[in-house]
Amino acid sequence: MWPRAVLQCLFLTLLGRVVGGAEGARFAFVGAAALIVTLRTTTGLSDMPMRDKLYGTLPRVHTGHLSPIVVLATRTVPYLVDALVAVVLCLLVVGPVTGNAATSLALAPLLPLYAVVVLTSAAAGLACAALAVRAGVDELIGNGLSYLIIAVGGVLIPPGVLGWADALGSVLPIRHGLQAIRAALAGEPWLAHLAAELGVGLGWALLALVTVARQTRRARRRGDTDFY
Repeated sequence: MWPRAVLQCLFLTLLGRVVGGAEGARFAFVGAAALIVTLRTTTGLSDMPMRDKLYGTLPRVHTGHLSPIVVLATRTVPYLVDALVAVVLCLLVVGPVTGNAATSLALAPLLPLYAVVVLTSAAAGLACAALAVRAGVDELIGNGLSYLIIAVGGVLIPPGVLGWADALGSVLPIRHGLQAIRAALAGEPWLAHLAAELGVGLGWALLALVTVARQTRRARRRGDTDFY
């Protein structure tokens, strides 16, 4: 995953340079360093319960002492660590290679903000996983959310440019976290953006919790071997 993350960050940063010069590259680099976490969160985590379904281990999840949501949340830990390491690698490799070494140094103290983005996108990944498991569309939902984040999450295109899309972007993970990171880089107030990101993450986490709880109750009542 790490080589893919670095290459994706490099590609998006170079794309930003082609479109907007040095400033465009800097803007894209900051956004791409956040976007790459979706390889392990919104996309990677959405595959997790599907593997249980395919391998016939969902009944074990249902009948264990821990609730399914606790099991899923615990399994996310390696994904979270993996995603944050990918961010660090991008700062270490892509920044200097693309002429953004100074930006990498400025972003280093802001890694806790990137960690928040990892958590909120992971909450969205768990919600996607819960919603996708019955229909077997984990890749569609997980990748679809990632593409939406690229389009309206403020990764490559500043918020406000697409107009109507801002409303959709405001409920997606990463969008407000990126605004907090960019504001902190510019020496502007950023706590309100961070609070908004945490609120979005909480909303996705509640969606995951409610969905999995409902599916588990229904599965136990019907004797199914699935979340539904």
